[in-house]
Amino acid sequence: MASSLNFLSQPRIRPVTKRPPNPSSSFLELLNVSGKSLQVTKNNDLAVVSRVYQRETASAQGENLVKPDFKRLCKERKVEAALEIMGEKERNGGYADLLDIVKLIQICADLKLLEAGKKVDGYVMRSSSKFKSSVVVLNNLVEMYCKLGDTNRAREIFEQMGVRNLDSWNKMLLGLAENKEGEKALEIFSQMKGDGIRPDGSSFAGVLMACVCVGEEKEGQKHFESMSRDYGITPTAEHYEVMVDLLGRTGKIAEAKELVSNMPIDPNTRIWETLQKYSKARTQGQLGYPVSPPGLKLGDMKREKDNFSTNHRRVTSDRSKAYEKLRSLSKAVRDAGYVPDTRFVLHDLDQEAKEKALFYHSERLAIAYGLINTPPGTTLRIMKNLRICGDCHNFIKILSKIEDREFIVRDNKRFHHFKAGNCSCRDYW
Repeated sequence: MASSLNFLSQPRIRPVTKRPPNPSSSFLELLNVSGKSLQVTKNNDLAVVSRVYQRETASAQGENLVKPDFKRLCKERKVEAALEIMGEKERNGGYADLLDIVKLIQICADLKLLEAGKKVDGYVMRSSSKFKSSVVVLNNLVEMYCKLGDTNRAREIFEQMGVRNLDSWNKMLLGLAENKEGEKALEIFSQMKGDGIRPDGSSFAGVLMACVCVGEEKEGQKHFESMSRDYGITPTAEHYEVMVDLLGRTGKIAEAKELVSNMPIDPNTRIWETLQKYSKARTQGQLGYPVSPPGLKLGDMKREKDNFSTNHRRVTSDRSKAYEKLRSLSKAVRDAGYVPDTRFVLHDLDQEAKEKALFYHSERLAIAYGLINTPPGTTLRIMKNLRICGDCHNFIKILSKIEDREFIVRDNKRFHHFKAGNCSCRDYW
């Protein structure tokens, strides 16, 4: 299984203080790197990166079931400590409660803890048929892996399931579509109907998203019409939004406007924004390459500032190395043909200042930091709370070919899998 490393991309980076962060808001990931660990945390919209050493091990003894400490740790979202207790009890012949396992899987998905999620996956697969045959547990594993960008493992679990329900199909379908694997999602939908599973509204949301991924406007129209005609499902605002997205992407702006004007429900903000971005794109002569949405403000454009304390020499050194690495990467990417697209700098600056602002975007710094802290071939996962800009998208595409690495970036819209100079979104998002 390929190794990987997760990062949370945020506008600023600062060293961790001696006081431990609030576990409910800051703990995001614990990863093994060269015998130590790298902790990436979130605190007041700031990413805190620090080296941490071995955690205190919790143990569990007693009856066959895991003690209440395990439930408490799950409730407090202390995943690593919960895993320690679960592992200790397993070695003593005990087991966790099924609902606790489901909760732990959901926490791993919510906090972007891929490595921890893999440990829970391993525990489930080693267990008795109690867990391995549970549709609820396996559905949650499929959803977790899709949310964390590992659709290959999600598909493996899905295919190995002895029994699947509608939720199983929907999680796999939506997971593939959200990861921009449209062809595979459409295959799942066909297989689903072939197995006699009746799709619901979520199923059609997934298949319409898949049509957007591959630009199949006619097939999308067919499925949209089939919803009500063949299955009696009334389209929701979500379905209309995806259809507007599909029509806009394929250049049918007039049809998209007509669809919105004839909607039996009031269009919501997201539908208007989707329609607006394509209208703007046509005006600017760049249809199919949407402009930055109104919500993309200075927060994702701010330049990184040297606000680190000199008392934190290790973090300062890491930061300096990351900036130095980013400078060398920028030169290599420029030599490969990259030209900064300053249209994505929304504030009024001269050309040189705009290019410098793009240089400091948080996802680039996260990638630079990951490259100097991981061995060649390691997949880097960047979790971002804002939409990736077009310039960073082009930069990372070229970089993925130069570095021969896979970069998986999850922004507030969808996953982008960058590999060998290409992106799974096909330059559309």
